[in-house]
Formats: sequence, C-alpha cells, structure tokens
Amino acid sequence: MIEAVAVYEPRARIVGVSHLVGGVSALVVRLDLDLDDDGLKRRVVFRQHSDKAQKNHTDTIAAKEFAVLEHLSRAGVAVPTPLATSTSNNGQGPWLLLEWIEGSTELTPAWVNIGLDAMVDFLHVLQAVALPTTTLPGIEPIENPEEAIVPHLPDDEIGRALAEHLAAGIKRSPNQRVLLHGDYWPGNVLFHEGSLVAVIDWEDAAVGDPLVDLATARVELICAYGQAAVDRFTERFLGQTPPLDLTDLPLWDIYVSATALSAMHLWGLSPEEEAKRRQATRDFFERAAEEIVSLRSRPAIRATNLAPRYGARRHRGLDMRSPTRWS
Repeated sequence: MIEAVAVYEPRARIVGVSHLVGGVSALVVRLDLDLDDDGLKRRVVFRQHSDKAQKNHTDTIAAKEFAVLEHLSRAGVAVPTPLATSTSNNGQGPWLLLEWIEGSTELTPAWVNIGLDAMVDFLHVLQAVALPTTTLPGIEPIENPEEAIVPHLPDDEIGRALAEHLAAGIKRSPNQRVLLHGDYWPGNVLFHEGSLVAVIDWEDAAVGDPLVDLATARVELICAYGQAAVDRFTERFLGQTPPLDLTDLPLWDIYVSATALSAMHLWGLSPEEEAKRRQATRDFFERAAEEIVSLRSRPAIRATNLAPRYGARRHRGLDMRSPTRWS
C-alpha cells in the first residue's frame, strides 16, 4: 500500500485504512490520504490481486484492469477512475489504485426494482462502447463454453447426459462480440438510493457474446432476489436491446451455473447461505440443461421485443418444459 500511494502521489501520507469485504480473489482496502500540509485529503481504493489459484490470474491482471477502467472512464461509463498501477510482483500480487466512490452493493427492498433496471441500463451502455482499435492488455475472447463447461459438470445423470449432448455437437449462433464485464452481479455494482453509481471489479473482463454478462446476472439474481427479479431483469433487457440471437442462451446459462456450483465452496459462505445458493443455482442449471437437449432439434431463435424463446413466455417461471427463450 505504501508503494502504491508513493507512485500515485509521493507527498501523500496514509492516515486511515479500512478493509473492504466482498471479494475473494483480491485484497481491497480503502485508504484515507493527506495529500499536502494544507490538509487536502482524498480517499482511494487499493486493490491487490492475490488469489491466482481460484481465478488463474497472471502478474498482468492489474494492468489489464487498469487499462479497461481507463478505456471505460474516457468513454464516460460509470466506473472508478484508475489512478496508478504496478505489474511488479513483490510476492503479494500486482496492485492498482482507484478512485473511491461512495455507494453500497446492497439494495433495500424499496430500491430493488429501480436498482435492477439500472443494472440493465448499464449493460446497454457497456455493450455500446466501441472496442478499442488497439488491443487492451490481457483482454481476450471469452473461452469456448462447450469445452470450458465439461470439467465443471456434476458427476450425475444430468451432468453425464449433458456432456454427451455437448460432445455430439449443439447448434451455435453467437452474437456480435462486445466488451464484457465477466462477473456482472449486484455484488460488483455500487448503488446510491437505487441509482447505479459505479461498476467495480473488472478483473474478468473479456470480449464475447453480450449474453454472457446477462447469464451471469440472471444466475446471481435468482439467488439474491428470486425469480421475480430475474423475470424483471430479463424483460427489461430484451425490451431495450436490438434483436439478439438467443440460440446460445441456455449454453451460457449452463456455463455460469455449472462453474458457480463447482467453485461455490471457495466463496467463504456460511453453510446455510451456501446451501440456499447451491439449491437455487442447481435448479437453474437443470432447467438450462433441459433446454440444451431440446434445442438440438430447433432452429435459431431471435429475440423480438419481449417474445424471445427460453425466457419471455416461459420466463414467467422458466419452465423449460414448455416449448419456446434467454439467460
């Protein structure tokens, strides 16, 4: 932390340190700084990536996050402004220093609908941002879900059946690539009275199908706020987005839910919370698995207004047994 502050502002002194909770792959600390002898103060966030095992990070992860935030800040997107970074590894992991933004990841019941609407609106803003003409360091196409899912499938009847269908080949129809957050859920969104003030934690940013961020949000929302919140989020997204091909939605649903199930024990949840999340995520996974099987014999799907396949009509309860939408 001392090194980071010295790089940002050599005259600054650290006068306060507060550890922030929520993440599992990085140390995140709020620093209160005195910038000069006249009493000028500033709050910043020190973020140090430390868990290479869980997220398979390299020493360039901080540079990647810095570059993404810098690109988005210049585009006027609601993200923290990056202030300094270092790729040198002192044995504790690469770090970056960020602007402090006042807000909370929690939404009170009165603000849930407004907050979720704001999350959808942010996705539309993000997906409209032009990809840089030069490659951002560390930003790569997201992995192929057909291959990446397999090690995470449960060793049971559903998992084995799904693996067989994937091995036999499924219909794919990807959408045009956009910049992805990669871990888009309420825990990475700062709100103030229902307004979205910033989206944080861009270490998993990638380039890929816009359905990826949507699938991530849906899996997390069903655990945090229930089916009604998932339905509202989905309807708003599909109502505002230019038509997207939804053929790959069930695949991305499985990609997100299966990987979550395989890693959930590492998240530091209480036994009660893990059991609750695991059940909701497993139910979501099973419905998506059913859809993958049935989609093998269907044509490509396009979302039109609020009548997509695996979601809009069936999206009322995500009953994937009735034919006809997303994730």
